[in-house]
Amino acid sequence: MLNNNIGVILLVYNEEIHLKRCLDNLLLLTSNIYVIDSFSTDKTLDILNEYDIKFIQNRFINHSNQLNFAINSFPFYTNYILRVDCDEILSIELINEIKTSKLLDINSKWSGFYIKRKVKFLNKILNYGNINPVWLLRLWKRGKGICDDKLMDEKIIVTDEKTARLQNIIIDYNLNNLTWWTNKHNNYSNREALEILKFKHLDYINSFRGDYYSIDYFIYILKFFYNKAPIFFRSFLLFFYSYFLKLGVLDGVPGFIWNVLQVFWYRYLVDVKVYEFERLHDFNKENIKVELNKIDGK
Repeated sequence: MLNNNIGVILLVYNEEIHLKRCLDNLLLLTSNIYVIDSFSTDKTLDILNEYDIKFIQNRFINHSNQLNFAINSFPFYTNYILRVDCDEILSIELINEIKTSKLLDINSKWSGFYIKRKVKFLNKILNYGNINPVWLLRLWKRGKGICDDKLMDEKIIVTDEKTARLQNIIIDYNLNNLTWWTNKHNNYSNREALEILKFKHLDYINSFRGDYYSIDYFIYILKFFYNKAPIFFRSFLLFFYSYFLKLGVLDGVPGFIWNVLQVFWYRYLVDVKVYEFERLHDFNKENIKVELNKIDGK
């Protein structure tokens, strides 16, 4: 039985490789699926029409902007909204939990719910390392959630800070090859480097918005100390922490490759781009501030 008190927000762009799998999975939970498409050029729109899924197109600026557009234009009358990425799968256990949990009663005091996400990489679910699982606020009471304004690692903020945790998992399982994966993360590293530069030079240290007792604040504190650590050296430290201390080694060859690429290579690339930007402006703090403010439109 579907739970049509739940509505789903799905952001898509050229997702023909994942879209049918994603929709078949979501339709086990609800028929209220709202898609925001960033003007796809593949078969994405054909698939949406085939499934008779409601969608609207909106120019992509960043994920935060796109999510808030979706929240503000959400067309279904549902009690709760769930945000899912197209390359993710809700476990059957999570679908059943959302359908039956008393926590999601409309009169419940909880306004937002954190859900565990694990990565499936090279056809193996990774159970260890620094982000397996990672807790994400993905389900919230309608009218209680908004996305923060960040270039990377955007998150939903629940306005009254009343959050709980669900027990079962979302699986992040991207079907694209490693060439696609590295290109995507190369693009992500530009935005991540910009966030770190803002943190370092524009007094973004106290920029946290949300519940100071939440998982998000704990992650924010970890990132605070990571960004304070010596550039370049910190990516080696993070790899050691994830692969050895957080037991990523137990995930076998896929775990090793994941930790090398995601935990070390990606973070090292971000640091190189931070260094490149500062060097381009002669490591002059005032010049760097001026350039960052130009990027921010200030």
